[in-house]
Amino acid sequence: MPAYTDNLANARATIRLQSWAILVALVIVLIAVADRFVRQTTFTVHVPPDLSHGATIQTGRTPAVPPPNVYAFGYLIWQQVNRWAKDGSKDYVAQIYALQNYLTPSCREQLLKDVSTKAGDAELIQRTRALLEIPGYGYTANRVTAHGNGGWTVLLDAQILETSRGMPVKDTFIRYPLHVVRYDVDRERNPWGLALNCFAGRYPERIDPQALEAPIAPQPAPTTPLPPSAARSAVDPGSDLPRAVPLPVPDTKEESP
Repeated sequence: MPAYTDNLANARATIRLQSWAILVALVIVLIAVADRFVRQTTFTVHVPPDLSHGATIQTGRTPAVPPPNVYAFGYLIWQQVNRWAKDGSKDYVAQIYALQNYLTPSCREQLLKDVSTKAGDAELIQRTRALLEIPGYGYTANRVTAHGNGGWTVLLDAQILETSRGMPVKDTFIRYPLHVVRYDVDRERNPWGLALNCFAGRYPERIDPQALEAPIAPQPAPTTPLPPSAARSAVDPGSDLPRAVPLPVPDTKEESP
């Protein structure tokens, strides 16, 4: 009888010990699950293209974006907006909607107004367009100006080529002051966390080849959006745009483009 009593007591003690172990394990699991929802588990990392001298990479919700990546983003998105492969009356608006996650709402509306204006003037039917970076005048450090508030100005020197029904109608050099801003609103559709804000009150300029040699000065932060009367000229670079003048040389030493 005493042996039976001792065995029963030992069994009860083992059950209590196992119950406490299960309870502790359950608490640990709950803490892990809560931490999973609180802790950031995805990170955006912007890796600069030149790692020959090493690089410091910041991760987190607002990672640092290297200037070359800002330039590459602005050039890529603006090139695609201006890519009309077959028929501008269809391709232009299709490109805008395809890239809308990389455009701010105000920039998208500005482009759609430009589509409406051109369509009314029959300037898009059977029109093709291509935008190319001018060889030898790609990224340099002085082409990207950071404004310190999640915005940058990218000076893009590009060549616009257009044809209408197979005939060349435009071949010109344009300097675009692209405004790039942080836009981390949907990482599934926009993993860059950036958006193109068109020109934010500035104007593209038609440039001559010799003007490409002019030094590029840091750009001021954008102030006000384009007035309605100037919206079309800013979006559609044509012969009515002013010619670019040599930009002032800053006091500090700048790289030549």
